[in-house]
Amino acid sequence: MTSRLIAIVAAVLSHLFAVSLDAQTAQQTLSQPTAQTRQQLTKALQDYREKKDLHREALTLLQLGIAEAGLGNIDGARGNLTEAVKKMRAQNDSMGAWLALIAASQLEVALRRFSDAIPHLEKALTVINEAKASTAPFNLDTFTAFGAASGFSFQLPQGVDESVMAAMKPLLIQFSIEPVTHDLYGSVLTQVGQFEKAEAELKAAVTGSTYSQGMYDFSIESHFGDLRLRQQRYDEARAHYVKALNASSKTAQIPMGGQQIKAEIYDRLARLETITGHPEEAKRWAEKTRDLAKSRTENR
Repeated sequence: MTSRLIAIVAAVLSHLFAVSLDAQTAQQTLSQPTAQTRQQLTKALQDYREKKDLHREALTLLQLGIAEAGLGNIDGARGNLTEAVKKMRAQNDSMGAWLALIAASQLEVALRRFSDAIPHLEKALTVINEAKASTAPFNLDTFTAFGAASGFSFQLPQGVDESVMAAMKPLLIQFSIEPVTHDLYGSVLTQVGQFEKAEAELKAAVTGSTYSQGMYDFSIESHFGDLRLRQQRYDEARAHYVKALNASSKTAQIPMGGQQIKAEIYDRLARLETITGHPEEAKRWAEKTRDLAKSRTENR
């Protein structure tokens, strides 16, 4: 039961990693929302407010924030996610607050407003520390709601209740939630030029993901490659990107994820080879990127 539950959580969190790799993928969350999605979620939000169902209200704000981001309503997304964080924390739902903060950070990353992403990620680390100190289990409804929002269709294994979640909570934090956050934080720190802090955060992500069976390696290695690229340590950057590419085979369970992740790593390699004066290699990686894009278009 324990290994199955970890696998489920890893799948959900890996989707967040996929979102972090490229700004465009942030637009695909919530299974490519439509105006109807917004209308349905807005109605649900009104219903939960009338019923004074505070937790469902907070969950819907999270989902609506992700939907608004996908629809290009950036101010609406920010407002809903900010409110979701406040209400989740008021409900002592650390998982929900963490998810909303991660979503808010990746919205800013998608807009290339990296400095604005930093406070969300720092607050996410604070929420994690609060969760460690709290005896409250993770909320099962939050797992289920976020799975549906991310395009997953799953049910938690039979027999998994709040007591089991309480027992699993330290492992989920240590080996999934914490390394995810360190990885995303390290990536943003790289983008703003804080290389020493970025290195420390990415190393913390590596340490925390030791028992994840390589599930997160594609992201951590990609972000280490980005750091080395910014440091002009080009051979090391190439080695990290190749490791990320090899690890991308473990992302098949991410909706629309595997090919998208490979395409982003191909693009990184193409840019690296261009910078280092290897035009033929750059062309080869760029062609792989185009081939994957064509394949995704044909399969829609």
